Amino acid sequence: PTRRSSDLLRFHRSFVTRETIAAQFTELGVPADLDLLSIDIDQNTLYIWEALRAWRARVVIVEYNAVIPPSVDWRAAYGAERVWDGTANFGASLKAFEQLGRELGYALVHCEIVGSNAFFVRTDLLADRFLGPFDAETHFEPFRLELIYRSGHAVSRLDRLPPA
Repeated sequence: PTRRSSDLLRFHRSFVTRETIAAQFTELGVPADLDLLSIDIDQNTLYIWEALRAWRARVVIVEYNAVIPPSVDWRAAYGAERVWDGTANFGASLKAFEQLGRELGYALVHCEIVGSNAFFVRTDLLADRFLGPFDAETHFEPFRLELIYRSGHAVSRLDRLPPA
């Protein structure tokens, strides 16, 4: 049958917590076997992914804290109402995500160059398609603020040349 785009994409806005995310996914009818799951919740990304054990996305993208060295297993303390306060005390290290991913049946396959997002693929789909070893030390990218924010000349209005 032909499906309209409105049948394939639904929007739902809410504040999610480790305690509520699974019930919200169930209520919304999110399929257990989905293609892509992207989680970027600053403080609680790791805890949200941990709470979604019943959902087996082929690829999971998470925001990691690239201030923490790749060999350090670190996570911010959980707080359902916690939000990012603008400091480096947020989320979890790449090593913490690597370990959770392994526990959930995923392999860390890539981090984007700006040191923000990590990509995990379900281990049953790896084959020989990705560069191992699948650990934080191999795939870690440090935080590169200079690639995220524009630097150089400030935006300004240009002077007009007088008519010739």
